[in-house]
Amino acid sequence: MNRVDRLMAYLLLFQSRGLMRAQDFARRFEISERTVYRDIQALGEVGVPIAAMPGEGYRLMPGYYLPPIAFSPEEARALFLAVSMLSGFTTAGDTQKAAQAALEKIRAVLPAATLRQAEALQAIIRFFAFPNSPLDFDDPRFLRLQEAIHRRQVVHLRYHAQHSNEVTERDVEPMQLVMIDKAWVLSAYCRLRQGARAFRLDRIDKLTLRQEQFTPRDLGVQIPQPGPLRIVVRFDASIVRWVRERQHYSLDETETAAINNSSEEGDALMVYRPRSFDQIEGWLFSWGEKVEILEPAELRRHMAKIARRILAQHS
Repeated sequence: MNRVDRLMAYLLLFQSRGLMRAQDFARRFEISERTVYRDIQALGEVGVPIAAMPGEGYRLMPGYYLPPIAFSPEEARALFLAVSMLSGFTTAGDTQKAAQAALEKIRAVLPAATLRQAEALQAIIRFFAFPNSPLDFDDPRFLRLQEAIHRRQVVHLRYHAQHSNEVTERDVEPMQLVMIDKAWVLSAYCRLRQGARAFRLDRIDKLTLRQEQFTPRDLGVQIPQPGPLRIVVRFDASIVRWVRERQHYSLDETETAAINNSSEEGDALMVYRPRSFDQIEGWLFSWGEKVEILEPAELRRHMAKIARRILAQHS
């Protein structure tokens, strides 16, 4: 990014976010803080009124506004595609209506040529959620959790366990809402378990916002980690393509690539790292006789036992 574009981006960030620190700019644009200070000085020299807040950062002086934003063709296409994706993957509701209203405002300020390009792209690309359930951005649970995160309110959950009918009651300190494997997950500090935990929204039977507020904890970056199990599976060559299209989320791509680089057979070996057998057994069974579990032996015995039960039930 050249300096002129970077300075314009500074102004857009000031206008949309208010207070900004030098380290925020440095991290976003991958420059040094010394360069940020020079950029701020340059903006001041051309008449942009920037106030320095000691110990806090910088902000635009009240009353200063940017002229209407001009979108590049690439930015306009990205916005039109984003709204198309939102409309295709979500349920009808207030969020969809708001997105369409925002798109109409964007249409009004786009040059005719840019608008034609964006609309042409939107006309030939469609997004559908079938057979998966569309996302619901207007789900009351989703909206209430957003409110709790914003206000730093403790939330009481009645939560259904993943692999049993156990129901627990617990207070949590909500941090983030994350989309993982087509499901919304609440990332929070669980006071019952005394640590960071993830809660699928569709397993929350009931939630209540407490009046108590909390101070956010420094839990580090919560990155989904692979499970403790290592499962090696051989897939028949005739279904490898379809397996890749319907791949299980616990695939260990690094190990899988290493194994198949040393094999010249048409079959494919793949390595999975689930947290428990029941996270993957149903998916493995869906491939019928075209799949063979090579490791561990415990899972081979477990799958064989279930297969015998299925055979007995259908004999």
